[in-house]
Amino acid sequence: MSSTSIPKFIGLRIYLTSTILYLFLVMPFIGFLIFQNLPDIIKESRFPGKRMPMKEGRPPAIRDSVLLDVMGKREGVAQMEQHYKQMADSIAAAMEPAARNHPGERKHNNKQDYLMLFFFWYFNVLLGCYLLGLAFNRPFKIYLRRKRKQKPIGNRLQWYCKKLILKTPRINGIILLLPHLASHTFALYILLSEKIFMKEIERNIFQNFFYVSAVAAFLTVLFVYFWQKNRVRLTYIEHFYSKEELRQRIFRYRSGKIGRQLWFANALTTFFPLAIVGLYIVLSLTSVESLGISELSPEQKKVMLGNWNDSVNMLSGTIDIGNHADYYYVNAIDTIVMFLGIGTGILVSIMYIFLIVKWTTRSIVNPVHELLLNMKKIRSDGITDFTIVRSNDEVGELAEGYNVMIQKIKNYISSISQMNAELEDKVVERTREIAKQKEEIEDQKEEIETQLELVIRQKDTIEAQQQQILDSIRYAKRIQTAIMPPEDLLQNAFCDHFVLNNPRDIVSGDFYWNVKKDNKLFIAVADCTGHGVPGAFLSILGISYLNEIVSVNNYDASEILGRMREALIFSLHQKGKEGEARDGLEIALCILDLENNTLQYAGANRPLYLVRKNHNGQSNEEKPNSNLQVIRQGDYRMLKYRPDSMPIGIYYDAVSPFTNNDITVQPGDSFYLFTDGYVDQIGGPKRKTYRVKYFRELLFTIQDKKMSEQREILQQNIKKWQGELVQTDDILVLGVKIGPES
Repeated sequence: MSSTSIPKFIGLRIYLTSTILYLFLVMPFIGFLIFQNLPDIIKESRFPGKRMPMKEGRPPAIRDSVLLDVMGKREGVAQMEQHYKQMADSIAAAMEPAARNHPGERKHNNKQDYLMLFFFWYFNVLLGCYLLGLAFNRPFKIYLRRKRKQKPIGNRLQWYCKKLILKTPRINGIILLLPHLASHTFALYILLSEKIFMKEIERNIFQNFFYVSAVAAFLTVLFVYFWQKNRVRLTYIEHFYSKEELRQRIFRYRSGKIGRQLWFANALTTFFPLAIVGLYIVLSLTSVESLGISELSPEQKKVMLGNWNDSVNMLSGTIDIGNHADYYYVNAIDTIVMFLGIGTGILVSIMYIFLIVKWTTRSIVNPVHELLLNMKKIRSDGITDFTIVRSNDEVGELAEGYNVMIQKIKNYISSISQMNAELEDKVVERTREIAKQKEEIEDQKEEIETQLELVIRQKDTIEAQQQQILDSIRYAKRIQTAIMPPEDLLQNAFCDHFVLNNPRDIVSGDFYWNVKKDNKLFIAVADCTGHGVPGAFLSILGISYLNEIVSVNNYDASEILGRMREALIFSLHQKGKEGEARDGLEIALCILDLENNTLQYAGANRPLYLVRKNHNGQSNEEKPNSNLQVIRQGDYRMLKYRPDSMPIGIYYDAVSPFTNNDITVQPGDSFYLFTDGYVDQIGGPKRKTYRVKYFRELLFTIQDKKMSEQREILQQNIKKWQGELVQTDDILVLGVKIGPES
């Protein structure tokens, strides 16, 4: 342990800070009491033992006499000047030394003398306690200083420090409690002596000071206890006890649960400022009865009650509202003094509250933080040292339980190490047996090498066959591409279109088809069962049937799909028997007549999406029905034409005709045919399918783009969604825009 990590022991700093805190708490209150009672002090200093000559019916206090003359009697400016002159004379007389006018009477009865005696007792005993605290704390300072300098420490010094370090908070608190006990015992003796105070005002001032000083002394002792306790447990403890001792709780008594500690800290920090505010408010109240007034005049009542005066006058005729002598008020001077006192009191309490909260928080947070650091070391470096048990509450129990767990883990590791040692002996024995078997293995090695050569030759043969198969498939790709119609036909018929074709393998089970006949354009997008070579064979068969059917007669879309279904079932010899392969295809077929601006659609499990601008008029055929769903978003609307729920192939209802959908197209319309490969692609952060919903939303967002740009956006979007995952199926999307938009 480096010397820089060993702290200094703080003793005198705690003593001085607590003394300053006590003085900051009581000194503003002494000034408040003296200033509040200054009018009565002036009166008694000017006229000791008798009342000032007043007119009949006037109260005894000069400050309240002037106020009542102005509010009630209104005797004129001359009378007011007379009272102000009396007040000035009284203040001047009060400022003269008391011994000059009445030396015998005020020699031992001045409240300031008793306050001075109180602080005389306090500071004298405090000086002795400072010396006592210095003697008690000095061994700890010597111990830590010698440890920082890496000097030897005597047995007696080590025994003393180790025995008393945990008791230093209580002992230092008791030491600083002694001057408070001495001074407050003296103050209590003064208050219980009836003949010492000849004037009641002196007794009241001294008594109020006694109460406040007692509370301040209590808070000061708590301040010392919490500060020293925080330092001992979080800073000193590991330098006086060994690591083995700190694995478990070393405290003799349980300090209480964390919840109680927090409740105590919250109650203390809440009560302290409230008590200061409440005390100053209560001491600032003045009763009407103390003014010697039996009944208030209307003007006095109005000053006293303010806006409530009229309401009280209305109620006084029917309800007895009590004697006005029971009312209390706060005059202007007391209000100013009250706010000054509250301000100074709260300023001191802020420092006290901040430190109490800081120490309470550190006593919980620091041990937990230390425990978390040790846990992180376990994850990175394996088993580490034990954590220090710094408290005797739930956090201490947690740290102690953690140490027990670490000890058990180390014991387990030790047991495992012992088992490993035993296993090593067994390994030696097994090695001897293995050496005997080595010769047999070497004999077998030659046979294995012979077999390896055979495997290598077979591998080369397989690779050659695989290359031949791939070459055949690539050639099949060329054939499939040649069979599919060229895009020039679409380019000649429309101003804009795109074809997005991403086979999963080299050849694809998805295909698009188009042919022009009698000024009509036949367009289809199909998804055959399977993918790769099987799907490609089926796609070639589907293209052949479409070409054959269209060339024979002018069939509509549903008839073309029906005849294609019959041909495919016949070619594949499908009988609908159980266990029979149900190969077939899904297809969306459109017949576009640009002369009549019509589009005929029929589908086998594949829908048609037609996107149209909202400002184009709505036709009767756009009314939603079982085959049509209208979806609106932004400036566009999408007409989703549902297909028949049956494939091109064997089906339980293979005789039902397909449904024709006749659509009137408008310039600027776009329609899309697609297979399920795009929407079924797995990807994204949660590895889910892309879904049809997001595909429709994507089509809405790209309507203002050219078809070539739409293809690139769709391509980039599906690649981003797929990420590092494999493509799950063939992808084919065909988009067409009808003529130039007018």
